Amino acid sequence: MEKIKIGGYLINVDYDDKLIANHQCVGQYSSIEQKITLATGLTKQQEKETLIHEIIEAIDDIYELGLEHDEQLCKLSAIFHQIVTDNKNTISALMFCD
Repeated sequence: MEKIKIGGYLINVDYDDKLIANHQCVGQYSSIEQKITLATGLTKQQEKETLIHEIIEAIDDIYELGLEHDEQLCKLSAIFHQIVTDNKNTISALMFCD
């Protein structure tokens, strides 16, 4: 199981083959379990998009941002996915900045 640290919380990232049965729910974040669950069977692009979306859901919850799901959170997810996908060299360079 992979882990990601957000705001001092260690969030588990796991996969569940039951999520794919409901195509409208391919990922979910649980603040109670401190866990992001992704559906199995996703393409790499869908997996990356969904993980980014669930990370932003976790940030919204942890920092109590109050983002509106469709108008703000979904749009931010799409924007961040595009930035990460189209700017791999810049993202890699950020990893090494002090």
